[in-house]
Amino acid sequence: MNYPRNIYSQFNDEKLQQVRTHPYYAAVREATIKKADELLESEPPRIKFSKIHLYATTGNRAIYENDYFHYFERMNTLFVAYLITDDEKYLPELTDTLWNILNFESWTLPAHISETATIEKRRRFLALFSTRAGRDIAEIIYYIGDKLPELVTRRARAEVKYRLIDYFAENDCPFEHVKHNWAAVCIASVLCTYLYLATDEEIEAQLPRMMATADRYLDGYAEDCCCSEGVGYWNYGFSNFVIFASMLKDYTNGKINYFENPKVKKIAFFPYRVRLSEKDSISFSDGSGIGFKVPRYLAHFLKSNYPDYPLDDNDIHKGLAGGARPTEPAGSTRGLFWTNPDYAPEKINFSNEIFENVQWFIHHGKDYAVGAKAGHNDEFHNHNDVGSFILSKGDVVSFYDAGAGTYTKKYFAPETRYQNMLCSSRGHSVPIINGEEQREGNRGICEVYALDKNGHFSFDMHKAYVIDTLSSLKREFNCNDEYFTLTDTYEFTEAPTEIVERFVSREPITFEDGVIKSGNSTLVFDTDLFEVKIGKLQAQLESEKTINHVDLIPKILDKNISFTFKFI
Repeated sequence: MNYPRNIYSQFNDEKLQQVRTHPYYAAVREATIKKADELLESEPPRIKFSKIHLYATTGNRAIYENDYFHYFERMNTLFVAYLITDDEKYLPELTDTLWNILNFESWTLPAHISETATIEKRRRFLALFSTRAGRDIAEIIYYIGDKLPELVTRRARAEVKYRLIDYFAENDCPFEHVKHNWAAVCIASVLCTYLYLATDEEIEAQLPRMMATADRYLDGYAEDCCCSEGVGYWNYGFSNFVIFASMLKDYTNGKINYFENPKVKKIAFFPYRVRLSEKDSISFSDGSGIGFKVPRYLAHFLKSNYPDYPLDDNDIHKGLAGGARPTEPAGSTRGLFWTNPDYAPEKINFSNEIFENVQWFIHHGKDYAVGAKAGHNDEFHNHNDVGSFILSKGDVVSFYDAGAGTYTKKYFAPETRYQNMLCSSRGHSVPIINGEEQREGNRGICEVYALDKNGHFSFDMHKAYVIDTLSSLKREFNCNDEYFTLTDTYEFTEAPTEIVERFVSREPITFEDGVIKSGNSTLVFDTDLFEVKIGKLQAQLESEKTINHVDLIPKILDKNISFTFKFI
């Protein structure tokens, strides 16, 4: 292969031959070819305005997005199938799929662009998936454009230039001014697209803006390098940042190397610092830590830069390595070309961790792990969850934080978000006081009294509530090898009318012989002090997810009162 720029050093003849022949990739080759052959026998769904319009009329995102993503899954699967087989039978359907994507009125999802926007803005607006669309198309044109019909290649270049390259050059984009995953995802795709299809002059003119956006993403991480959105969003944002950094490193022949930045390395290790077990991680906010592991392609790439980076025992991806759907940051090729057959899984060593900026605490006992948070209720992808905690014992998460719900218009609308139990404090293991739950907004971060790796975490969380008579609510975790205790200490100016100590679980909850059991965990408390109620909460209408909960309701209340619960 001879290409005009060194911008993707892992995409080379030697690696491609390894992917085509090495036993390590046999399962991926088989699954990808099978999927591609099935696509040759099927028709893609029609892109219907009625489905696009659903977001505006009902708030539903999934129905249209399933069709939208199908096209990119289809395109990328056929692209990889051609790469690993060199069989031209995949090219006609790849060409038709690409042509259909070029015909999309907008590459931006309905959730990211209003129907009232101008036609030109809808066609050109740059957001998470419109930038990704440009990148995927540009990569295919760069590597196999000479194998496709000249009109298709010429039109693809023109559409990408108009919709992405020229638009970015001419407009200030919202994602340039944020410090969360949007910055990394969008700017990675913009850089890749420029490197694949723009001129040297165009690249050099816009590179300072691109680097400033990447730097702003890094600035979003405080000194503790915690991603408050959880490991799922860490993966989404950071994997794209890694793509940005790797392409820039290759393009500049190593002169610009973000991987030498100590902060980048510390961010890279984040998911291993929040592990609770071999398979589970913290899932606060809209996180997705339950069952999450660092994707193999990303772990292998980071290992190549940081020799001490741990490698999990995650299975090689089925189908396209790294995921075929365009929501997976690896895209269609890095899931293959970034992996190394010589790497072997390693034993992951768990450690107690503290994240002082976001006020997270993680402790590993003999056969359990607990993660807890303080903080405030004004985070990106916020849940009203100050004081929430997650308990894993024997590789089973019992008392937990349910994480993200189904993304709809209502889920993100300020007036309806906290009606959803997954976002509301009623869906978390935190108290309900005088019938009041926690409120959204930052009325002050919790005052922390203890936060250390020796098993102590205590903080005052009363500012999460808007209750005039509540002057202090101290939540304290004390951990040892066998169990931990949670103590809530209240101070009121007048006696409360009701306190509900709520604990939520993903597992069924039982109350027998004076103890509460859920999963592998047992909750011990003074049964004489509480009325016990066990129930379930429906997370939201659009989801079948339910939250099991047990409410411990004190029988006697006073202005100063304290309760201790033991988790074994």
